[in-house]
Amino acid sequence: MHQTLYRKYRPRTFDGEGGVVGQEHVTSVLQYECAHDKLSHAYLFCGPRGTGKTSCAKILAKAINCEHPVNGNPCGECYACTSIDAGAAPDVTEMDAASNNGVDTIRDLREEISFTPAALKKRVYIVDEVVNELIVDS
Repeated sequence: MHQTLYRKYRPRTFDGEGGVVGQEHVTSVLQYECAHDKLSHAYLFCGPRGTGKTSCAKILAKAINCEHPVNGNPCGECYACTSIDAGAAPDVTEMDAASNNGVDTIRDLREEISFTPAALKKRVYIVDEVVNELIVDS
């Protein structure tokens, strides 16, 4: 099966071998929060293409739900980690806001948020490609 390079080589942890490279100021904070169970209800990752926004969001989703976390990093072997990596976790929803931008999509998302997690500890929503553009006609 064909797989893009950025998905094949996506980092699996915040640090160490196979971890996020070049974003230590971000990953150290996320890792600390996961290790000490001091999580916020929402995180906003912003920056140019290729800086690791979606990768950090997926690692955070795994670390939050991991059954055997190691110093704030996901173990990568439990059900939560493997199902999130495979894209099959029922409680982790990843959506592309560039193509799912209708009012009905947002209504469905708001209704879904009220349910408790089905299989994992926490429900996580990764809303990717959210861009606000202001066009001023002069």
